[in-house]
Amino acid sequence: TNTTRPASNRGQNRPDLSTKFTAIGQTVDGDFTLTKITPIQSYDCTAYEFVHNGTGARYIHLDTADTNNAFAVSLRTLPSDNSGVAHILEHTVLCGSRQYPVRDPFFHMLKRSLNTFMNAMTSADWTCYPFATQNEQDYHNLISVYLDSVFFPNLNELDFMQEGHRFEFESVDGSNTTTTTDEDGGGELCYKGVVYNEMKGNMSDPNDIFGYNLQKNLFPDNLY
Repeated sequence: TNTTRPASNRGQNRPDLSTKFTAIGQTVDGDFTLTKITPIQSYDCTAYEFVHNGTGARYIHLDTADTNNAFAVSLRTLPSDNSGVAHILEHTVLCGSRQYPVRDPFFHMLKRSLNTFMNAMTSADWTCYPFATQNEQDYHNLISVYLDSVFFPNLNELDFMQEGHRFEFESVDGSNTTTTTDEDGGGELCYKGVVYNEMKGNMSDPNDIFGYNLQKNLFPDNLY
């Protein structure tokens, strides 16, 4: 069976959505209700806002002549402490999912995809998983991996140890380049982990340290 998708018109030749989405309250594509239409002249685009009736999730479609197919999943991740759990989860959900139970499918797609942008990022109160590509089939491949990773991650304990933090023994010369055990004459225990190393690098920059302490003193009673 031929499952190849017919190419869609994009850019200046894209379908005119103003004839499809005509009235606030309109139900489209089964279970989405149109809640707002906002022309954004400075970007030459129109924003269509929808609510999914089954889950309450918000969906915003930006109709523009840009030939990139862009998509992002954004989640509210309000922290209860400063342990960095949202940042660790951002990394860990990309370590395999129900439909893609392989090691780091995100990095496999980085090598195999025709993407023009792929990333994931965590801020003070949100986490976002964006991508963009000019190839329509690549768009469908990426959105399948992203949505399955975000909503159906495996969340294995070893992935938390890799992405978050773990203890390892320093090498005898203190270089941290090899892993040994105490019985083998290793050095002291040290922290390691992808997110831990990222943040250690960020918090070593004087500008970041200044900005962090400025916000900490300006907003001492909240997460900002």
